[in-house]
Amino acid sequence: MTARIDPALWPRVSAAFDAALELPTTERERWLREQSPDLVEPLRTMLQAHDGTAELPALSALHELQSELPPVPLARPGQRIGPYRLIERLGGGGMAEVWGAAQVTGPMAGRHVALKLPRPDPRLGERLRDEHALLLGMEHPHIARLYDAGEDQGQAWLALEWINGQPIHRALADQPVRQRLVTFLQVLDAVRYAHARLVLHADLKPANILVGPDGRVKLLDFGIARLLHGTGPRAFTPGLAAPEQQRGETLTVATDVYGLGGVLAAVVPEAQRSRALAAVIARAQAELPAARYANVQALADDIHRLLDHRPVAAMAGARTYQLLCGLRRHRWPVLGVVALCAGLAAALWQADNARREAHRAEVANHYLLDLFKTLDRRAPDAADPAAALHRLLTERAARIEAALPEDPDTADALLRITATLHDYLGDARRSRELGERRYEALKARHGLRNERTQLAGMALVWPTLAGHDPGAARRLLDELNTALPDRGLMRAEWLLARHELREREGAPAEEREALLRQALVRYAADAPDDSGHAATWLALSELLATTGRTPEALAAVDQALVQVPRAQPYIASDHARQLLHRASLGAPSATADEAQALQLLRGSVGLRAPFVRRALTALVARRCRVDAPAANALASEAGLPGCAPVP
Repeated sequence: MTARIDPALWPRVSAAFDAALELPTTERERWLREQSPDLVEPLRTMLQAHDGTAELPALSALHELQSELPPVPLARPGQRIGPYRLIERLGGGGMAEVWGAAQVTGPMAGRHVALKLPRPDPRLGERLRDEHALLLGMEHPHIARLYDAGEDQGQAWLALEWINGQPIHRALADQPVRQRLVTFLQVLDAVRYAHARLVLHADLKPANILVGPDGRVKLLDFGIARLLHGTGPRAFTPGLAAPEQQRGETLTVATDVYGLGGVLAAVVPEAQRSRALAAVIARAQAELPAARYANVQALADDIHRLLDHRPVAAMAGARTYQLLCGLRRHRWPVLGVVALCAGLAAALWQADNARREAHRAEVANHYLLDLFKTLDRRAPDAADPAAALHRLLTERAARIEAALPEDPDTADALLRITATLHDYLGDARRSRELGERRYEALKARHGLRNERTQLAGMALVWPTLAGHDPGAARRLLDELNTALPDRGLMRAEWLLARHELREREGAPAEEREALLRQALVRYAADAPDDSGHAATWLALSELLATTGRTPEALAAVDQALVQVPRAQPYIASDHARQLLHRASLGAPSATADEAQALQLLRGSVGLRAPFVRRALTALVARRCRVDAPAANALASEAGLPGCAPVP
């Protein structure tokens, strides 16, 4: 007869059991003796069942599937399953075990994976196939990737991305609450992505959400997931499942919202919660699904409100709280008569500042319009607008430097425009000269801690790198590192630039990959729509491709292409480079990608822009192998060498 556990003990037993599995086997008995007496026997029985020496106790009528199953035969380190060799047991539950494994055959030999092995029951094998089908459509940076699936002598298996990380509540335990909320937004993004593909996770808990050393979140274990409005197993994690899940009712998006509330409660313990955060968690975990957030986006919106010190929707009726939020966001003007005077002074200053800004904008607009008006259709370079613009820029920059306006801010704006245009025209030397002048002037006026100085410094990094002067680039990055904040767009750009520098210095791929992944964390948290976000995914894809990790490289460039439509600013040449890179990896869409990339380039910077030269050279080489005349025509248009003559 299978033992049963008192339902009142489920939450405590479940949490204690998860903790016990992380202990070495030799320490578990000592640990058991230290537990509450009412937990000892249930835990001992469950651990014995886990080790294959006893039957698993039934946790509820809804767990009949698990309680009927025989003990799991122990897998062994070194055992071969499919093309994989088991290395170490990573964990397990009532329906499956997960092993770290290495691929030993095939083109990806040496790759490490998490190998999921269901217990030997046809129903669980079917669930694994369902999980496989659900994950096939999932490509998201915060969802563990599916690599492969199969069966070996009756043992079904699923090969997933092996995540080197800790459960989210442990990984963030020492972080400030604000940083925990920022990281939690990654979880929400992953679940929102799944819901957009009509997939419910149905088992959201800290153990299924790992955070790696680089701060990236990975959502795991879609073992009991199901399609929205579809069916799935009536299994759940006691103490963590939504009320409707425990009752065996239909599951909806609200079920995952409840699970996310539980994860957030574990990430930020009760003693560390503000009143607003407590209200957010309470709403996410409301008893009735209709009383919860309508969807994951609504929960994410309230987290963003918390981070911005704005009133959360979960406390919409609390007027005093809303007033306090307003005071916190605008606390300095609330100073009585002093505030009135200060406000008047500020208003006058802002009006004067607005006039200055308007003047600077007018000068800059006049500069650009006048520049284009001077494009002479009769000039020898009229047929080549890029060459004509380059000539005019050189002439205009010399005039600017000879007679800069007295207003230093207007002079700065003109130098910034001219340096940027030189950069886009491929004249890194001239862009660097102007950028250095601008950076030094701002540093002298405002100091290194000033945001404008830092922006000028980051803008200077790229032409310095393009000028093949890694020593100067390193000195500049080191100087900026002492002043830049740890978070924000400029820190993300700094990490991307640091990767570029280390690449030029011949740093190991592992170090460069770590820098790129840190940059992706910052972009995702602080500037998800900045064009640098997509550029970083492309850089990661190019790096992965050079190390032979083609499937991962394809996934990374696909993520770049997901980002680029909403990138600010949208840069057509960057979009083209991403498409050409995906084509170079042998993607099924290669022909369409190449055609779209050439269309984008012809409609923007042309095929002779220096920063697309490498990608177009590779494209010409690929076409030389299949259609030499077409390749030579493209090479001629791009100003590149054509196909080598056949001996």
